[in-house]
Amino acid sequence: MSFVQTFQIVNNSTYTLYLDRIGSTNLGDGEWPATVAGNSKSPTFKQTGSSDINPTAVYNFQGTHIPINAYLHFYCVGVDPALHVNMTMQFSPPPVSIGSSISEDNTDNGHSYTTDTATTDHVPILRISTTGNGSSRGNAIFTIGP
Repeated sequence: MSFVQTFQIVNNSTYTLYLDRIGSTNLGDGEWPATVAGNSKSPTFKQTGSSDINPTAVYNFQGTHIPINAYLHFYCVGVDPALHVNMTMQFSPPPVSIGSSISEDNTDNGHSYTTDTATTDHVPILRISTTGNGSSRGNAIFTIGP
């Protein structure tokens, strides 16, 4: 089975995000952006895999008074009707900033997005985890800040 995932990072913070290539894992053939400027969004980029898609990208926030990292993770494996999707976003130190969200459309075969949004200032991690009907080809969006 062939997996093709399109990603985008929306950075609504005022800080530039820098990719930590050493801390990141399984970026494969993905063209994860080296930087995402504050109040901007990355161009969409793809990552492919023959048995799954399983990247964890670590981004450092430049200029914060306490160092902050964002861990962007996506995992997709299996076939319909047992396709498993796990998508998370976590900040270190926590919590995830209010208004930040993750969205993916693999779960609904590209018809609609499944989304998790931080609605309070106490959310330690955003998580989407589903198993069922779905597609190995989809879109995922990580949004940092409201």
